[in-house]
Amino acid sequence: MAEVTRATLLVLFSSSVLVAAVSQAPTYDRGAAGTWLRLQRLRTTASVMHTTAHPDDEHGGMLAMMSHGVGARVTLLTLTRGESGDNAIGPELFDALGLIRTEELLVADRFYGLDYQYFTTAIDYGFSKRLDEALDKWGREHVLRDVVRVIRTDRPFVLISRFQGNPRDGHGQHQAAGLLTQEAWKVAGDPNAFPEQITQGLRPWQPLKLYIGGVRENEDWTIGIDTGEYDPILGDSYDGFARFGLSFQRSQNGGRVTPRAGSSVAYYRRLQSRITPGAGAGASRPTKERSFFDGIDTRMGGIFSVIDRPAPAGAQARLDAIDREVDAAIGAFSMGDPAACVPALARGLAATREAIDFLRNEPEVLFVLDLKEQQFMDAIDTALGLEFTAVRDGELAGPVVPGQSFDVRLALANRSRVPVSLTALTVVARGGENVQPMDEAPATLGYSQRVERRVRVALPDDAPVSKPYFRRDGIQQHRYDIVDTTAIYSPTGTPRFLALASYAVDGVPVRLYRIVRTRESQLPYGDALRELKVVPVLAVNVRPRLAVVPRVTAAQSVPVDVELLNNKDGPIAGALALRLPTGWTSDPLQAPFAFARTAEKRQFRFVVSIPTLADRDYRIEVVATADGREYREGYDVIEKRDLETRFLFRSADVRVRGVDVKIAPGLVVGYVMGVGDEVPSGISQLGATVELLDEEDLASGDLRRFDAIMTGTRAYAVRSDLRTYNHRLLDYVKTGGNLIVLYNTLELDPKTFAPYRGELTARAEEVSEEDSPVDILAPTHPAFRRPNVITMADFDGWIEQRGTKFWSSWDPAYTALLATWDKGQSPQRGGWLHAKYGNGHYTYFAYAFHRQLPYGVPGAYRLLANLLSLARP
Repeated sequence: MAEVTRATLLVLFSSSVLVAAVSQAPTYDRGAAGTWLRLQRLRTTASVMHTTAHPDDEHGGMLAMMSHGVGARVTLLTLTRGESGDNAIGPELFDALGLIRTEELLVADRFYGLDYQYFTTAIDYGFSKRLDEALDKWGREHVLRDVVRVIRTDRPFVLISRFQGNPRDGHGQHQAAGLLTQEAWKVAGDPNAFPEQITQGLRPWQPLKLYIGGVRENEDWTIGIDTGEYDPILGDSYDGFARFGLSFQRSQNGGRVTPRAGSSVAYYRRLQSRITPGAGAGASRPTKERSFFDGIDTRMGGIFSVIDRPAPAGAQARLDAIDREVDAAIGAFSMGDPAACVPALARGLAATREAIDFLRNEPEVLFVLDLKEQQFMDAIDTALGLEFTAVRDGELAGPVVPGQSFDVRLALANRSRVPVSLTALTVVARGGENVQPMDEAPATLGYSQRVERRVRVALPDDAPVSKPYFRRDGIQQHRYDIVDTTAIYSPTGTPRFLALASYAVDGVPVRLYRIVRTRESQLPYGDALRELKVVPVLAVNVRPRLAVVPRVTAAQSVPVDVELLNNKDGPIAGALALRLPTGWTSDPLQAPFAFARTAEKRQFRFVVSIPTLADRDYRIEVVATADGREYREGYDVIEKRDLETRFLFRSADVRVRGVDVKIAPGLVVGYVMGVGDEVPSGISQLGATVELLDEEDLASGDLRRFDAIMTGTRAYAVRSDLRTYNHRLLDYVKTGGNLIVLYNTLELDPKTFAPYRGELTARAEEVSEEDSPVDILAPTHPAFRRPNVITMADFDGWIEQRGTKFWSSWDPAYTALLATWDKGQSPQRGGWLHAKYGNGHYTYFAYAFHRQLPYGVPGAYRLLANLLSLARP
């Protein structure tokens, strides 16, 4: 079976990112336009790597210009996956949000024209104002090691940092990305730096140039590029095309597209160069350049000058032959018949392979030639208009499980008039699977001919499931552990099942890979093709994952809800049981189950009795047993329109935490969900009844029946009905109600939506350090006295941040209850404001309940209980 090389995986990435979003797929990568752009890539060896801290930091217009305009090989290194941002499209936060933002970035990458996307093991831990905080939390050497590893792997000619590594970057993680990029440039070429990477097979590599972005026109800059330049092949400017790609990062921007025609110049400063004399760190005013590649010979024939080595005898002629065939292909290209350039491309591919064989002892040249070989095959595939699909057989078949056999239907169509000699059409066995062809394919495909083949794949009983190759044990871990080092260079993990079409054109062999897909229903948008994955036979999903139990009585009980999902293609039966701490009991002791077919679910409830509860964590394990095997984990399906489906696996257990917290009895709370959070679950665990309020409730429901109403995070930004009927909430307060408004962005205009005037600006303050000092400003206020006496200890152990979007000024009718501040920041008093309005209570609370409650922070629960109980005597 043909080897799946890194270059092959690179093409798999670039050609498969947006398969699920067929309706949105950019047309530039197919047909004549796609062929032309691939020809431009063949004519150059130029390569650039762009570094950022988070998804959506990237200079998309610059990337699009380098890829689509210059034809350079373009990669993006994003330090984190944006795990601690907000989510405008659902309730997912933290690791689940990281998977969403990863997929969103991969879709945007398709429009940027990226060849590859890398990440480090660093995790976004929330907004940070200080560089030293980022370096401390991540571990400076750990992340530097990751960046160096990526540079040595990708070996770019030019390194472009989005950030400068100084306070201008703002966010501490941005500063860290800029600084670590510069440090990595210095040491990546030193074999004594991180020598274990050299032992593992990487070679030192120092990019030829280093640039930083974010430079202003009136400062010392080296190069200004106009990403507003119109590209007739794309049908848009590079900046406009990139902005459309950016709009797929919906969890951050809600899917907004902001087109902007006209000039858009971005300025960059060269910090280091191994090409131009005198352009090192001491050059305060480097010479202006027209291109990032000034001084670099980017012809295939110039590669030895780039690596500063003499070419062996006979090498130059072979490299020049490649350039000649590329020129011939460009000369033969026709928009009406892109396949006219295929004979020259086939000769160029053959010449590349001849050079590879001749230069086996030149690893730096071989690296470029291997990539060039894949680029030739990709250009041939596109020029021929080949359509190659690999889909699991069956209607809406879904994922597969260990021990299962299934069929894959392969189809290859030739849409050109150049005959294709087919030699193999199969599935690549990459995980011990047994692959058996079910039928044969014809040897030759002429114009508009199509061939289908079915392949039977049998998974072993111990086949691993499709988990991310990275994981962490808890939210306070700021770097991922790598559980599969073979997948570390891929954005989400190496595809499990690959289909291979081997064919020849003019006698030259070509390989074409595709990811095997399965069909999923996406009504009302029809069906979608998603990557075929392996899941457990039984998925054990448990709620709640964290049970906070008020320690107000000696004996307590906790309901444990279990959803059991059968993924087996056929019947299965067994029993479900809990494994409990000593002295605890459950009703029932166990529950039998039986399924007849795949995708069936059953719901179970166990009530766990707790005789005593100390102030610590306990663990309840949930185990399903069937066919002599135990199943102890479940998964969340991370599924969003236009994104690849991912599975976030979780152990099937419940963490129980006893908290000394009281709440007014019998509370009924209305909750207006915003962008999505788990605050309602936290309220329920305190013993209150929670009802989610919809538009009808806000418009005409009886609000007086609620002891408290709370609006969720960023609710005023995403709930137009809340803004429309906000006056009813204020009337509710005036007649004795208790309204708590959690943090919001500037869509909450206090002058319009609050009872008294205030200011919430677009650049509202936040306090990002979770251990920031706290000053209780009004210790006798009821919010600090009942039913729980709040002390400084209630602000210990917070997660990720104190709060965000504090008011900057407010009417004297409000009382500021709390002050907190980051290092170097003045005390911030606008995060918790309370006002009496009529007979009721209005509270603006910007402290981060949505981050604290899911992780059982005791003080957050005590504060929440006091806020909800405020209207009770």
